[in-house]
Amino acid sequence: MMDICTRFFQINRRDLVYLKFILEAYEGLSTLSTADRDRGIVRLDVPRRFSADVGALVKALGREIAMIEVEPPETPSQPCREGTHHA
Repeated sequence: MMDICTRFFQINRRDLVYLKFILEAYEGLSTLSTADRDRGIVRLDVPRRFSADVGALVKALGREIAMIEVEPPETPSQPCREGTHHA
């Protein structure tokens, strides 16, 4: 079983397609899903071995679109590392 870290971000809903397009270009790097459509909360599941790569990508994307890391909208989970949550 793969060790996965889950991170949640609030984004502008109009940026969702762009974010999904960019992340899908990096096949296997992460999985994006919508956690709360009304609030613009997305869930990013990342294999732990790629967490540094995804962190750098999120930082770069944050210069293009507003991405605010938030707590999970459902029940809290165990942190993988500071700012991330384990699925």
